[in-house]
This record gives sequence, C-alpha cells and structure tokens, in this order.
Amino acid sequence: MSETGRRRWPRVLAAVFSCLVLVSTGLAAAGELAYNRFDRNITSIANNQDGVQTDLGGPVQGEPINILLMGSDTREGADAKGHGHASSIMGARSDTTILLHISGDRTRALGVSIPRDSKVMLPTCTNKQGRVETGKVDRFNEAFDIGGPSCTVKAVEELTGVHVNHFVVVDFVGFKKVVDAIGGVDVCMTKPVNDPESKLKLNAGHTLVKGEQALAFVRARYKLGDGSDIGRIDRQQEFISSAIRKATSLGVISNPITLFNLLDSATQSISADQGLANVDALKDLAINVQQIKPSDVTFTTVPWSQNSDKATISWIPAKANPIWQAIINDTQWPPKPSVGADGKPLTVAPANITVNVLNGTTTVGAATKAAATLRALGYNVQTVGNAPAPVTQTTISNTPAGESATRTLAAAVNTQTIVPVSGKTRVLTLTIGPDYQGAHSLVIATPKAKPPTASSTQGEVSIHAADTATCS
Repeated sequence: MSETGRRRWPRVLAAVFSCLVLVSTGLAAAGELAYNRFDRNITSIANNQDGVQTDLGGPVQGEPINILLMGSDTREGADAKGHGHASSIMGARSDTTILLHISGDRTRALGVSIPRDSKVMLPTCTNKQGRVETGKVDRFNEAFDIGGPSCTVKAVEELTGVHVNHFVVVDFVGFKKVVDAIGGVDVCMTKPVNDPESKLKLNAGHTLVKGEQALAFVRARYKLGDGSDIGRIDRQQEFISSAIRKATSLGVISNPITLFNLLDSATQSISADQGLANVDALKDLAINVQQIKPSDVTFTTVPWSQNSDKATISWIPAKANPIWQAIINDTQWPPKPSVGADGKPLTVAPANITVNVLNGTTTVGAATKAAATLRALGYNVQTVGNAPAPVTQTTISNTPAGESATRTLAAAVNTQTIVPVSGKTRVLTLTIGPDYQGAHSLVIATPKAKPPTASSTQGEVSIHAADTATCS
C-alpha cells in the first residue's frame, strides 16, 4: 500500500501508555475481582524474530523495566465489519510507539515517543509469510508492517542499545471503550478546532472528550496544530497525561462499577508478549508501579532533524544518546538541575558565561590550568593573567548584570566569596586563591522546550510531565 493510502487509515491512539496504566492501576485496586474473565481478555503474541528475548515472567522488584508500547488498528472488527481481527496482528499498522522505562526503585517513569516517519536502519526480520527480509533503511513504522511487534522490538533494541523486557499492543477500537469507562478525558485547546477529515470539533478551552471524539483528537493532523506527525505526538502525550491523571484519581479506582468496566475494556484492548499476557503478570506490574505518581512520569520525543525530502526525519545522536544511556544505566532523565548556595536551580549555562581568570597565588601557571579546565567545561575564558596582589581565598567579581551567571560559576568552583564591582559588564573575574580545588560540571535548569514541529529544521528536546496540564 502506498504511503498516501496508509495515511488514510484511522490514526492509532498514542494513549497506549495510559491504557497500560489504567489496567495496572485498576488491578492494584481490584484484588481478585473477575480475574478469570480479565485473564481471558488478554491476547498473547509470540516472539517470531531471532534475537528478541523478552522476559518470561512479570517484573522483578528492584530491577528496571523497559516496555515497548505500540498502537494497532487491528481488531477494529469488534465494532465494524471488515476491519480485521487479532489474528491479523502481523499485518496491522502502528503509528504509535513509546519506549516506557520504569526505574528499578519504582520512583519514576520515562516515556520516549518514536516518530513513525523516522528514517532508520531496520533489522533483518521474518515477515508474516515466514520469509526473512534483509535489513534496510526505511521508515521506522515499516518494522511493524514487516514482522509485527517483535520486529519493532528488534528495531528499537538495535537502534538504541536498550533491552526491551516486554511489549504491549493496544488495539484501536478497544481504547475508545477504555476512555468511556473512565468517563472521558479532559483536553484543552487554545483556539476552536474544526477538522472535517477527522470530524473533530472543539471549542477553545477545556473539553471532556469520549469515544470517537477522543480518537479524533489524537488522530487529527491537517487542521490541528502545524499539521505534522511530530506536532501530533506532543498533543498525544498531553492526552495520555490527562488520561493518567483521570485513571489514577480516587473517583475511578474506588467505584466498583467503574473499575470493573475499566478493567474489562482495557484487558480486551491489550495484546502482549507471552511473559506479560496474563492478569498475574499485570498485577505484579501494578504492584511495582502503584507508587509512581503522575508528577513522576516524564514524556519526551526522540530528538530529530527534518530530512531534505520533507516527509521523513532523522534522529540526532548527540541529543538522543544521553536518553538511551539514562535508560540503560537506570539514571534519571532529564537529570535534576544543580543548585546554587541559595538552594535554587542554576539557570545560566557555562556557554553563556564569559570569565577572566587571574592567579592570586604564588603557584606559577595556576590561572592557566584553571582556565583550561573552565574552557573544557564550556565557559568562555576571555583573559588569563595575574592578580594585582596575592589573595587568601578564591573570589568572583561581578556586577549586578552578572549575578545569575555568578551563581553558576560559584557552584562550579565551590566558592561563595563574591566581590561586587561597579559597571554594567557581564564578564566575571575569577581570582584563584590557595583554597582553589578546581571546577566541576553542573546540570543547568532549562525552561520547557517548545514542542518540535514540522517546520523545525532541528528538533529540540521536549519534556512533558504527566501532572502538567497544557493547552495545544
């Protein structure tokens, strides 16, 4: 099928993540409620690719979990004729892929959206006819078309170096029922929307969307935002965040009828690898993640740049690799910003700080050595020289215009001896004293990046916390 034809298919919900959270949250509260029924609802998908090894059981306490979440238009026949069945999963299309990392200490989760139009090296996979297809450069979502979920898992592992413990596929129609089961999801728009193609009509401000309208919100593209898939991903992340807030609210998990409907709809919507495709494994997952609050869940999109064909994008390794390494090492991403002596985050990056370095000691070359270290850390060293006279301690001279920069430099060199000077210059002066112990790297707080769009030539790293409600 042509790419144009594929784009006509209904867009699959990026709310795969929220569906999994709904199930996990509900199971943690439900206890033994209708276990057999829910267990029968879940479809198991066998791995059919060499080199793909998912875990056989549920999550192990203390060990991080990486789950690849995919949306699928399969099983749409549940509500309409001629739209497929779970048995055709290998031929389904997936426009949504999220790599979900749950930390080993169960204090945080990171969801990384992988754009479907990423131009990447796909792995060698066995297709649905049982034939081996050699790896090639193509769109990322072709992996699902070629070899189903396990081929997509293989692609992610080879592209990122991250081991995927489990994978979950959520079907299209089933999620509509999940949204209805929790009473709808709140979305917010900065201006009215009228998209005839997706049949989405929304007023400006907050709207509670359900069923078809919820689907239209996450699939709308051409008349909403900038018309790009990247822009839609950010909107989908906001939808997922809102669903998580709603699903974890006491009003949902404390109502037996709502809870039953939620679990029944959600488990019918889920297909998973053999290790996760049962209620016991999902309950184990629920127990593991039940302490993670929406404020502990962060979403981002693989940093990207637009290709010359204007239809595909490429990942930016220098920006993407730190994300993959954080997942592999189970460290927080983005890292917490360093703080100054006042306990507040540092806001000025070394690249935006210009400093003169003076030697106030009797040690020859002390300023030159310090300047070399600062340059390596990204500071702009302007001049290097000797102080007018020896000093007893390391100091930083600045004007009011350079106060914010001084907080960063003071933290880096571990000194709080600040000497105010007159004038308006932003150039700082670091005078090395006998107490100087060198400089170290810092993590600078950054404002929330504006969501990348199709018109961007260089994708920025976007960060979205699940407890934050924003308008599209």
